[in-house]
Amino acid sequence: MAAIAFERVSKRFGATTVAAGLSLQIADGEFFVFLGPSGCGKSTLLHLVAGIELPDAGTIRIGGADMRGVPPQRRDVAMVFQSYALYPHLDVFGNLAFPLRNRGLAGAAVRPEVERTAAALGLGGLLDSKPAQLSGGQRQRVALGRALIRRPVAFLMDEPLSNLDATLRLEIREEIKRVHQAHGITTVYVTHDQEEAMALADRIAVLREGRIAQCDAPQALYAQPADTFVARFVGTPPMNLLPGAMLEAHAALGGRDPAAVTAGLRPQDLEARDGGDGLAARVVLLEPAGPLTWVVAELDGVRLKARLASGARLAPGAEARLAFAAGAAHLFDAETGLRLEA
Repeated sequence: MAAIAFERVSKRFGATTVAAGLSLQIADGEFFVFLGPSGCGKSTLLHLVAGIELPDAGTIRIGGADMRGVPPQRRDVAMVFQSYALYPHLDVFGNLAFPLRNRGLAGAAVRPEVERTAAALGLGGLLDSKPAQLSGGQRQRVALGRALIRRPVAFLMDEPLSNLDATLRLEIREEIKRVHQAHGITTVYVTHDQEEAMALADRIAVLREGRIAQCDAPQALYAQPADTFVARFVGTPPMNLLPGAMLEAHAALGGRDPAAVTAGLRPQDLEARDGGDGLAARVVLLEPAGPLTWVVAELDGVRLKARLASGARLAPGAEARLAFAAGAAHLFDAETGLRLEA
């Protein structure tokens, strides 16, 4: 049985559609991510599950039960927000204990549960601290612990890492994944950050204008994007897209009409050399990135990004040869943007 199901769910705010007949099943124990740009409806989908918002049409099910008429407090889901949503007047112990006391758990049973959860999240020495005395990472751990201690049917996480700096984001991301692996609680997670989604998810639904552009395992999204939107949105740096005619001479189109094809090349699959065969392009700039250097080059008005070949010497203004392996090009319909299978 699916832990959470959307059945032909629609939701609009004025002229904006955030869900257009969406149907989806999230498996018990799955870590599921809604990924998409700002304003695509990601957070609204979480709110529909939580009961904070109600669908205009369709059905939300949790554990097989229809949620129509079920108030948020009876849905047995726990939300984790980017703003932490901690009670400022309560210390860490009080914040962690709040869900237990709210359910009427006896006082003697509360302390061991709180101490066990705090220890698991590295908060054992902070139980007497108020939220104002904690770092951003510690506050998010408390928010995570408050959700975990309830043992809900599902966690609903709305951009929980957005307010953290880069180092803390990685740290708390690992913590979230560890908690999921340890407890196996169904998790529905919202983010605009595709690296975050790829690192955490069992499956990702890429959203665009109220619809699912593609729903798949992270590696499948990367290796076989369903359309040009997914191709550009998933992967860092984004996939290069160029008219099929530019690759016609390189036998990469499988005999298709070049005018009907948009070709995609991942920057990782495109190597910038200082000679030899390949697409002739003019170097615009170099971007050192630790173990490699990205080359931004221009070809017939199209900007492309490639990795600098080992030993190659290139500078802005120089001619580069952009080489790629047979089979590296992704092909899309130039009109619809949909993937073309080989």
